[in-house]
Amino acid sequence: MNDILIQNNKSRTQIVNYLMNILINVNKNIILHYYKNLKSEDISTKSSNEDFVSIADKKSEKFISDQLIGFFGVNVILGEEAAFLVNNYDKYLQNSLLWVVDPIDGTKNYINGKKEFCSMISLVSSNVPIATFIYYPLKNTFVYAFKKFGAYIVDTNTNISSKLLIKPSKILKLIGSGGTKGIPKNYRQSILNNLKTNTERLFIGSAGIETIMLAKNEIQFIFHGRVTPWDHSPMYLITKEAGGSVYMAINKSEFDVKSKGSILAASNLQIWNKIRDLIIPSDNPYRKYKN
Repeated sequence: MNDILIQNNKSRTQIVNYLMNILINVNKNIILHYYKNLKSEDISTKSSNEDFVSIADKKSEKFISDQLIGFFGVNVILGEEAAFLVNNYDKYLQNSLLWVVDPIDGTKNYINGKKEFCSMISLVSSNVPIATFIYYPLKNTFVYAFKKFGAYIVDTNTNISSKLLIKPSKILKLIGSGGTKGIPKNYRQSILNNLKTNTERLFIGSAGIETIMLAKNEIQFIFHGRVTPWDHSPMYLITKEAGGSVYMAINKSEFDVKSKGSILAASNLQIWNKIRDLIIPSDNPYRKYKN
């Protein structure tokens, strides 16, 4: 694996500064320029009527990709919008090193003028995320993690950085964000009912914002019915490096960018096991589903 890229403290600092600068600039110059200022012709749909893309997504992905190409010798970039156009992005995942980009995570929120959206970039080595970066522009918040070097949060107004550490929860009720999109219909309703019955489920609409909330101890779990390299590389690495637990929900395997199926992130292993048993009990046939 190419983890050597992140072993040196000077290299990590250089990567953080460069990536933070890219994400702040793309938001300042493109994303926030279009925020609450989109025309109907600036918005279209992709795979479904609920899968939106805007001119800001497209322009910001190009901006980020142009800035990333060749940085630290990495020349392969998998962007969410480009991946949709090629229809089959598996060929990108065969590369030993690549950047994975989600220019606007929470596009539906962004289009509707809500505040829960962010921009995300991950560095993937041999299918495993080794560095990841999230910028939440309306909160001036930058969160990043390096494999085996921890997760951190930076106030971009003051440039004050602090380490993220998920603490044992004293909350009796299980609070988190969950969705069943991507789970086959014959399994979906029972899992959704279990989520509604056994947890206090929030509707955030952005994997990146959910990840920040989990790492800041504001929620206890995140459950998604399907994974993508751009949404779940940041969730996986930041949650792990902040001390939480994250595995694929059915077989408790580790996430990588080729993973398929549902994923569960939680404050710790005890909560992970409890949530999994509540929403997908051992006798639920979905436990035996093969993606």
